[in-house]
Amino acid sequence: MNQPPPHGWQQQPPPPQGWQQQQPPGGWQQQPPPPGWQQPPPGYGYPPQPPRKKSKAPIIIVSILVGLLVLGGGGIALAFYLYANRDGGSPKRDNALPALCGNISETALAKARTTNPNGLGSSQRDLPTGKRTSCSWDQAKGIDGKGLRNTNVDVTSGLDDARSEYQQQVQQATAGNRSTPQLKPLDGLGDEATAVLLDSTSAYMDLTILVRKGDKVIVVNYLGWDVGIFSPKKPNVAEFEAAAMGMAQEMVAKL
Repeated sequence: MNQPPPHGWQQQPPPPQGWQQQQPPGGWQQQPPPPGWQQPPPGYGYPPQPPRKKSKAPIIIVSILVGLLVLGGGGIALAFYLYANRDGGSPKRDNALPALCGNISETALAKARTTNPNGLGSSQRDLPTGKRTSCSWDQAKGIDGKGLRNTNVDVTSGLDDARSEYQQQVQQATAGNRSTPQLKPLDGLGDEATAVLLDSTSAYMDLTILVRKGDKVIVVNYLGWDVGIFSPKKPNVAEFEAAAMGMAQEMVAKL
């Protein structure tokens, strides 16, 4: 088949009608080859060339690319696995907390996986209508397991209107966040008590137990996440609630 002319080139039109192929000048004739001469065979004058071997470069390049993709995918999976299974705790501390924080036993803290006292998050201060004690614990690295846990307890005592303070604390626990709050009244804990669970699409679970007892309001906030295969996952709700309830019950019983 005739190949099309290269890009940018045009075929020349045939000569106009009436034009004939030019003949050689008078007296000049195309000379026939001498007797015995034949047209040389293809390749005449050059040594025969061996057939060309196919290059293996494309196969090698493809193999390298596939290997890099496999190694890269494995590296990403390993990075996700290590991130999901990391220990979110802090090095063990010996911080001294306010005396009231001792109402919660080491057993209850161990069940909640928060045996590391946090002095920076703990305090005791006077308020215009009472006194507030804050206690904070987090996860001890290498002791309380993987994942993440934090416990914060506030006890406000000497209130003139503990009921109003309690209701305000419940409202604060359910407002000002992007999660959907779930409320559950709790019987047999102080004069009145409510559990607030914040439900979100993230792996974090946030549970707050609020209690009114006499002129005191107790707020136990417990949050964290568990390890998954390649990403953090939400803790079991029943186990999470049991750990928070154990700390709230101990604090209320000793007030």
